[in-house]
Amino acid sequence: MMDYDPPLRDIRFVLEELTGLDTILALPAFEAFECKDIAEILEHAARFATGDLAPLYRIGDTEGCRLENGSVRTPPGFPEAWTQFRAAGWCGATADPAHGGQGLPRLVGGALAEIWNAANMPFTLCTTLTESAATLLAEHGSETQQALYLPKLVSGEWTGAMAITEPQAGSDIGALTCRAEPDGDSYRLFGQKIFLSWGEHDFTDNIVHMVLARLPDAPPGNRGISLFLVPKFLPNEAGEPGARNDLRCVGLETKMGLHATPTCVMEYGGAEGAVGWLVGDPGKGLNAMFTMMNAARIAVGIEGLGLAERAFQQARDYARQRLQGRDPSSADGSSTPIIRHQDIRRTLLLIKARIEAMRALAAEAGLAADLARHHPGPEVRAMQEARLGVLTPLVKAWCTDGAVETASRALQVHGGAGYIEETGAAQILRDARITPIYEGTNGIQALDLVRRKLAGDGGRTIGAMIEEIRQFDGFLAETSHPEIAEIRGRLAEAGSALARATQFLLDCLTTDPETADAAASPYLDLLATVLGGYALARAAVLAAQHLEAAGDDTDFYSAKLSIAHIYATAILPHTGAREREIRDSTPLLATYPETLI
Repeated sequence: MMDYDPPLRDIRFVLEELTGLDTILALPAFEAFECKDIAEILEHAARFATGDLAPLYRIGDTEGCRLENGSVRTPPGFPEAWTQFRAAGWCGATADPAHGGQGLPRLVGGALAEIWNAANMPFTLCTTLTESAATLLAEHGSETQQALYLPKLVSGEWTGAMAITEPQAGSDIGALTCRAEPDGDSYRLFGQKIFLSWGEHDFTDNIVHMVLARLPDAPPGNRGISLFLVPKFLPNEAGEPGARNDLRCVGLETKMGLHATPTCVMEYGGAEGAVGWLVGDPGKGLNAMFTMMNAARIAVGIEGLGLAERAFQQARDYARQRLQGRDPSSADGSSTPIIRHQDIRRTLLLIKARIEAMRALAAEAGLAADLARHHPGPEVRAMQEARLGVLTPLVKAWCTDGAVETASRALQVHGGAGYIEETGAAQILRDARITPIYEGTNGIQALDLVRRKLAGDGGRTIGAMIEEIRQFDGFLAETSHPEIAEIRGRLAEAGSALARATQFLLDCLTTDPETADAAASPYLDLLATVLGGYALARAAVLAAQHLEAAGDDTDFYSAKLSIAHIYATAILPHTGAREREIRDSTPLLATYPETLI
């Protein structure tokens, strides 16, 4: 397995030049930081990722987790890595300093998450869930809950877990049956939850479960669901783990990948009932849980980005080393590295272009999250909140679909060696395959985009994005660079296809909602692809300006310009086909008799 080398130059370009980190650091919430501070933090993260996390990635896959008498043993080196991770303060990187966090922007937190996930995604999933649980408590928890649990979660002394799915209730959360019976100022929970990532482990002294359950008088469906905080150990008067709560891991799922992440079957209330405390209002549990889920959805998209980057690096390095075929330029007809074969080169460049667009899209979500929370203007906050709402399903779905596609293509670059476990290419593909599934399948993300985000404001937010691309076309027209001119033409065509598809869907939402549902997934791909092209077009302009000014690092900026050109000419043309698919085939798909499928 090849080593992982964090692409800090690419990450810093997106943060500092493309997205505008300085704009975020000018906000009062982040005035303690400067760009040089962020650069130093990223350097430290890169060293920890390559020195401590990346070497454990393969070990975690081969060793896996074990369940012993209700306790989970994680792979060798993993508990020690967690101790080092939290000691370095990485667990609370973006958390509020009032709770012990570093208070970094979400924009920077996303960059750190890419590094952690590329180094060791199964390990990083634990911190993802912990951060998401802390985010939930910070918004919906009582003062007592926040005072007791937030510092522990933010520091990584305790970890968090999300308990939603039941054997009969997957995406249909309203079908869950786990019950919560009042017991004084607390509740006793009874039921089973499945697919609980990091629901039990040996990293910390306590695990805080966020559990959806029903009160005795709850109505059926989503409106009858409440949220409860259920710790593995009940805190004593000193706030330390005391008596063991009535919850047990009764099984570990045997999975296709992600072997170093314990995916638990949890039993709540095998005896007297698991003690839990209500979070938020009764019957509003799903609303509160969506705070955790939306944070996790962005995080899962960044998992996809990290895995894609690692898959790309392994494929690129293998292609540079693997000798296959004859080099026609060699006098003695010696073998040539396969990276010189055009199909391999094409594959690697398409991967690289997709990853750069994914990274830019994830950064846009981080930027929107920071502005929505911290900008002083209420109108800007509201606009950015709506923008984040659109970007969340895009980042989750498009970046995870991209991870699977990239990992598969990267395995193909390895040829037969990629199908052999020793190279490590197969592990990345196996690990990536879960990301389009959990935290809401990508089909659900597409429905959320169309039913809630597009329909919710009559297309105003997405329309503003399309108008932004149109206005940028005028700026591109002022640039004489030949590559920019071609990028402009392809982006304009893609933007027009997106505008037409958006209007088609808006019409369908009022007259033919089944067709709108059938078109949701291709529409998500279309929107994300165009936004990715728009981001890379902006990157191309920055690169061209830098090259015209004869600045340093010309190879880097030349590559940025060329990758944007490749994306525009090789990927953006697919948007036309997507638009035709949405307009022409989805009505047929929506009405095809299910008995004939």
